[in-house]
Amino acid sequence: MVELENKLAVLDDAKWNMKSNVDKVNDITRAIKYDDTPMNIYIQVESLAESLGIDVESEVDEIRSKVNDLESAIYELVAPFEDKLRDIENEHDELEMEIEDKKYEMSC
Repeated sequence: MVELENKLAVLDDAKWNMKSNVDKVNDITRAIKYDDTPMNIYIQVESLAESLGIDVESEVDEIRSKVNDLESAIYELVAPFEDKLRDIENEHDELEMEIEDKKYEMSC
């Protein structure tokens, strides 16, 4: 029983550590939201195009769409970390149930 409880404590630590890492990845990927480099570029090009009577609206719309796709892809980097967290949580829950079952068996 002590061995199982020790293993549960290790899984508990791993669970909290992985939750912390999921939060870190979310913080890191959130930086894309504040990167205005593409916007600054196409605003400057739009301004120049407008002054020359050139229409770049469709090209800029395409860039906006691709920037949105990039943001979405970057946000998905957290998925493997969330999967690992779920695996740890499931293992933790199963072990917790096993310990409860053993405690119940011992009390009977």
